Amino acid sequence: MLRTHTCGELTVKNVGEEVVLAGWVQSIRDHGGLVFVDLRDRYGITQLVYSPQENEKLESAVKSLKNESVIRIKGKVVKRPPETVNKKIKTGEIEVKIEEIEILNFSKPLPFEIGSTSCGEEIRLKYRYLDMRREKFMENIIKRSKFTHYVREFLHGENFVEVETPILTKSTPEGARDFLVPSRLNPGKFYALPQSPQLFKQLIMIGGLDKYFQIARCFRDEDLRADRQPEFTQIDIEMSFINEDDVISLVERMIKFSVEKLLGIEIEIPFKRIDYNKSLELYGTDSPDLRIGLEMEDLTDTFINTESEILKRIIKSGGKIKGMKIEEGEKISLKEIENLNQFVKERGGEGIGWIRFTDSGIQSPLKRYIKNEEIEDLKGRLKISPGNLLLFLGGEREWVNKTLGEIRVHLGKKLFSDDKNLNFVWIVNFPLFEYNQEEKRLQTKHHPFTSPVEEDIPIIEKEPLKVRARAYDLILNGIEIGGGSIRINKRDLQEKIFKMIGLKEEEYRERFGFLLEALEYGAPPHGGIAIGLDRLIMILLGEETIREVMLFPKTQKGICPLTDAPSSVEEWQLKENRIKVDILQKK
Repeated sequence: MLRTHTCGELTVKNVGEEVVLAGWVQSIRDHGGLVFVDLRDRYGITQLVYSPQENEKLESAVKSLKNESVIRIKGKVVKRPPETVNKKIKTGEIEVKIEEIEILNFSKPLPFEIGSTSCGEEIRLKYRYLDMRREKFMENIIKRSKFTHYVREFLHGENFVEVETPILTKSTPEGARDFLVPSRLNPGKFYALPQSPQLFKQLIMIGGLDKYFQIARCFRDEDLRADRQPEFTQIDIEMSFINEDDVISLVERMIKFSVEKLLGIEIEIPFKRIDYNKSLELYGTDSPDLRIGLEMEDLTDTFINTESEILKRIIKSGGKIKGMKIEEGEKISLKEIENLNQFVKERGGEGIGWIRFTDSGIQSPLKRYIKNEEIEDLKGRLKISPGNLLLFLGGEREWVNKTLGEIRVHLGKKLFSDDKNLNFVWIVNFPLFEYNQEEKRLQTKHHPFTSPVEEDIPIIEKEPLKVRARAYDLILNGIEIGGGSIRINKRDLQEKIFKMIGLKEEEYRERFGFLLEALEYGAPPHGGIAIGLDRLIMILLGEETIREVMLFPKTQKGICPLTDAPSSVEEWQLKENRIKVDILQKK
């Protein structure tokens, strides 16, 4: 071996020992009579010390050292003088006197300082192997590895079997775009990279393997953002002979086990559950951040006889008036309210109304239009006290929910700063269908393999938008980290769903014929979930983007600066695959 110890393990217990260390030169400090070198590996830092008076033979080698060069040294562990002890690191009470040194490799001048993030993300992605040496990023990658180990440990303990499903599969476009791969052996035909192992894991259930999981690589050709990449990883789970509660309970216990082992914090289960419609009414979204202690309230009844012409017009047209009480109203200035007013107007609204409650009464630009009975109703309904601020706006219900929900999140960042808190919540009782206005057709809220609630099956064709799905999403701090459902396990119902979303028989038989046939061979009741590993780790480790928990991510343009992917290919490669490239210009 090239080393006897790592750079993070030597302590006063090792004083007097001869050791061999290897790693990267983090810094060099020449103090005249002594030269100090910080040697780093992924385990930590050890201070090396060299005295020219004691060992002249090594002087030229030590003087030639540059930051990030790789060296191997042999030396004796000694105690540091008391005044130089560094209690911030494990090795801070010792140093190693260099007796022999071998330069294993030099480093060129660096494109940026190791540990710096001020140079811009693209340059760090281009030199990702250097950015990896950043302590926080290295910790993120190691913690990600540990987390997946704990997930596997838990699921194996629950008698799950880890299975790998195909990466080259069939294109079944229903949602995001597929990444396509040409088949050389089958000219004119293409594989698709899987958006998820959805169909394969259902086939696994039909095959009788009742507890499946996979740390699955998935691919979606969609627009990118802070929490989205073209290739990503999910914890994929499927189970037979279960219901929604079984899946939810398993996931809660898995997260509790894995997060507590990773972070050493307590996770309380069961997680809160909120109906989909209630979430929209209270928070304006189906991905609520419950760390934000603000809820929306329907105030239409309070203002039903209002003297405000604006509010009167909104209510008469069938709109809703909704508001939000802010306990610490003094934290919201008039300038902030004016900014919110502009925000609402930019989204097509009349503006935002506000009432500030004081010991002596109220302050509001609408004060002369607000009746005493309306004030008393608000105080009773919202439990208002002096110092509270009420913000409200009116319009079409969906628009009000969405706009006030966005304001809620904006104010939440200002009023509730406990970012380290983890708040899990399940959203349940989703609608099975939603109406696509652009395409003038129904589409499934999740995916077309989600089972409807049994008692709603009779109304699927007559009142499809009232049909509930046996689906559930897991939200953490306002970000969806997982989604799942109980699946359809009967062919006739599956075909009916395909028809409801506008697929013709020849279309769904061509795309999903293998699944439909499999459902006729004793498909058991089954369901599962997929947890976005990248997003979950991002939140657990307090990062703002999943690129900080992925080793080799793409930019927001889908480019890898390190390898210059995607790239052109050789003409002979195109000919082998019988492909001709004809780039169409955007209109």
